Amino acid sequence: MKPFSSRVYLLRHGELAEQGVLAGHTDFALSDIGVEQLNIACAELVNIERIISSTLKRCSVFATELANRQQIPLILTEQIREFNFGDWDGCKYEYLWQQTHSPSIGDFWQDPWHVTPPSGESMADFHERVATWWQTLLVDIAKTETQAQLVITHAGVIKQLLAIICQLPKQSQQQDIFSIGYGKLVCIDIFIDENAVSWPKIVF
Repeated sequence: MKPFSSRVYLLRHGELAEQGVLAGHTDFALSDIGVEQLNIACAELVNIERIISSTLKRCSVFATELANRQQIPLILTEQIREFNFGDWDGCKYEYLWQQTHSPSIGDFWQDPWHVTPPSGESMADFHERVATWWQTLLVDIAKTETQAQLVITHAGVIKQLLAIICQLPKQSQQQDIFSIGYGKLVCIDIFIDENAVSWPKIVF
């Protein structure tokens, strides 16, 4: 095949209407400020051929409106939902820090690879979910020769993707060196060689 380059914009959703909460799979909406953050982030993006979005409404509502406005395809997928915090999901941080049961939220933050939230997702499963989606996306880019696409998702997902691209040790907490603010864009350039092998790099 003929080598080509593609670009993936990773966009974290904007500010939530509900503040101070652990928003994993809980379906919170965006505040007005959050919507404006996304509008500003997308204002200068050009030649986007498609949008891929988490199904949670803090991503999907804006993604649907943008896709309709620009008349481009939209793909909604549960694979790039945020981490599932189980029984802790949707709770106020203040409440969680006051709990003393085991495992606690503090145990999880200190050792997320060995502590799983009650009724929640393990970090290993979360990593595998995101990594599988990323590899599927790379194969699809090579097949379709998509030049530019926007992915609207969550901070945890973006951190995992950056860790994968940087080839950080899977079971480390090194992905926490990345801080992704509300409505922030991360640009990934991907070179597809003649053997359909993808070579991504982070663009600052």
